[in-house]
Amino acid sequence: MKIAILSDIHGNIYALKAVVNAMKSQNIDVVFVLGDQMGYYYDVDKVYKELDQWNHYIISGNHERVFYEYLNGNSKYKEKIDTKYGLCFKYYKKNLDKELIKRIQDLEEQKVVELDHYRFLLCHGSPLDKDQYIYPDYDKEVLDQCIYAVNNIDVVFVGHTHYPMQYSNKNKQLINVGSIGQSRTVGGIANWGIFNTKNGIFAAQSTPYDTSKLIEDLKGTSNNYLLNILSRNNNLNEL
Repeated sequence: MKIAILSDIHGNIYALKAVVNAMKSQNIDVVFVLGDQMGYYYDVDKVYKELDQWNHYIISGNHERVFYEYLNGNSKYKEKIDTKYGLCFKYYKKNLDKELIKRIQDLEEQKVVELDHYRFLLCHGSPLDKDQYIYPDYDKEVLDQCIYAVNNIDVVFVGHTHYPMQYSNKNKQLINVGSIGQSRTVGGIANWGIFNTKNGIFAAQSTPYDTSKLIEDLKGTSNNYLLNILSRNNNLNEL
């Protein structure tokens, strides 16, 4: 069985569609989605429609929690979030239907999935703390704590940092696939991964996509941070 692991899509439908095309060519059987389906970009409804074409398991991330708070927050809180993340949450509040909002609110923060004699733990932050960032250069002690936080887990998948990493200790693995929607290493690249239960091998994937339409969507938002992220360390004309 081939499992695609996706994280931090952040409403970036253009990156997700490129990954979906790659998933089809790889004959993916199951999809794990590790949270932050929303935030920064606008097309979270389209993201869910794409994901629903697959046999999938989805959890929430910190941007889902920001959305919960935004729905009922006061004007000062909303202004703070709009300044930090752009106008995406304002757009979601106005445009998402009640069914999707309820679905997002009901997502679990962690999930154990058993497939082909493997026990996988799906997290966004870490098994120890839903908001913890687990970076590749962390001490081995911290990484081991994540692996052994839940009993009888073979592979722990985490997101949140947007930086890919893989760590193993004996027969256990801790893996961050990076971000599909907003890579912090190279703009215009969607990072994800494939775990093959037949041989226990994880293969990191980097899928290029055209950011021009996404940049067009951002016009008028005055969010230079997002524009800089999308072009970081990359010239799409050379892809």
